[in-house]
Amino acid sequence: MKARDHILTHSGDFLPFLRTRVPVFHLSNVFFRDIHYGVIAFAAEHRIRVGYTEAEDITRRLIERLEREKLLVPIDSQSWSVNKEEFRKPAVKPAPAAAPAKPAAPVSQPA
Repeated sequence: MKARDHILTHSGDFLPFLRTRVPVFHLSNVFFRDIHYGVIAFAAEHRIRVGYTEAEDITRRLIERLEREKLLVPIDSQSWSVNKEEFRKPAVKPAPAAAPAKPAAPVSQPA
């Protein structure tokens, strides 16, 4: 099966690809359907036609592989936590406080 073999042999490219489609960060949750639709899009990107049911099978196998590589940590049967340090969100520093506004110049009244 060409589609399954291609996707599974390029599993290292999958999470970065998925990250372009859905928000995926270190320690974020990812769900089966996110991965499933990602597999369909990944196959389409490589000009491989894959049906819905076949993509589900490939997704299950891909998830097993990513679990063995410790890139996905199971939460329950349909969701996983992403364990990829490169996907860590950068620290956000608080913005500096705004300078107080200068008082307005008094308006002179015509005499």
